[in-house]
Amino acid sequence: MLAWEYVFVGVTLSLLLYPGLALALGLGLLYGRLLALELPGSWPGMPALRTPHGLAALASIGLSALGLALLPWPYHPAAGWRAIGSPLALWAAFELAFLAPLLPGLLAPQALAARAAAREMQMSMGGRCVLWLAIGASLWGGAGWAPLVLPGRLLIGLAMLLVLPVALGAGPFAAERSLSVAGAEAGLDEPTAGLVRFARLVRGAALLAAASVALLPLGRGTRNPPQLQPWAGLALAAALFVVAALLLRQLAAVMPRLTLPAALRWCWSRALPLALVGMAYLALVRG
Repeated sequence: MLAWEYVFVGVTLSLLLYPGLALALGLGLLYGRLLALELPGSWPGMPALRTPHGLAALASIGLSALGLALLPWPYHPAAGWRAIGSPLALWAAFELAFLAPLLPGLLAPQALAARAAAREMQMSMGGRCVLWLAIGASLWGGAGWAPLVLPGRLLIGLAMLLVLPVALGAGPFAAERSLSVAGAEAGLDEPTAGLVRFARLVRGAALLAAASVALLPLGRGTRNPPQLQPWAGLALAAALFVVAALLLRQLAAVMPRLTLPAALRWCWSRALPLALVGMAYLALVRG
C-alpha cells in the first residue's frame, strides 16, 4: 500500500471512528448521562433534519467530530497527518461547531428564542476566549513537564476548570428559562428541539474532551518527550472527562443561575487572571 493510501485510511478512521464521529456521539451521550440531562429517545425524522435548526445541529455535530479528530490523541490513526494538532484548524472547527447552531436562533421570529440564542452566544464566547488561551498554552506552549513548570500548568488547569462551565453553558451558566421554558428552542417541534439539544451535548462533550487532552503530559517533539504511555494517557483523559462532568453537575446543584454580566465577570476576574499568571510563569521558566 502506498504512503498516500496509509494516510487516507488513517484520516478516514480518525474522522469516522476514533477520535472522530463515533467518539463524539458516545461522549455526547456519556456527558448527558453524567449531567443527568434528558437524552433524545429516538432519531429525529427527515422533516426535522431539513429545517434550518436541524441542519445547523447536524453541522455542529460534524464539526465537533472534526475538532476531536484534529486533537493529538494517544493512538491517533492519522498521527502523521499535518493537520493533527494544527492550532488554526482545531480552533476553527470548534468555533464553527458552537456558532453555526446559534444562527437560526438569532434569526428566529420569536423574540424570546432570539434573546436566548444571543445570551448563549455571548456567554459561551466569553468562556471560550479564556479556554483557548489555556488550551493553547498547554498544547503548544512547549514548556514540557519538568517539575519546575508544574506550578504554571496547575494555574492553567485551574483556569480551565473555572471557565469550562461558562464555555459549555452548564450549571449556573445554562440557558435562561425564566421567560420561556423552551429557551432557544422556542417554537420548534419536539424532534427538532431534541436534535438541537443533543447537538449541544455533543459539542460540549467534545470541548470538554479537548480540555482533557490538553492537560495530558504527552509531550510534543523531541525536546518534550512523553511522560505517559499512550494507554495511560487515554485512561487519564477519560478520568479527567468524567471528573469534570461530575463537578459541572455538582455546580449546577449548588449555584443559582447567573446573569450574563455576572458570567462574563466570572471569566474576566477569576479564570483569566489565573490563565495569564500561569502563562507568564511558563514563559519565565522557559526563558
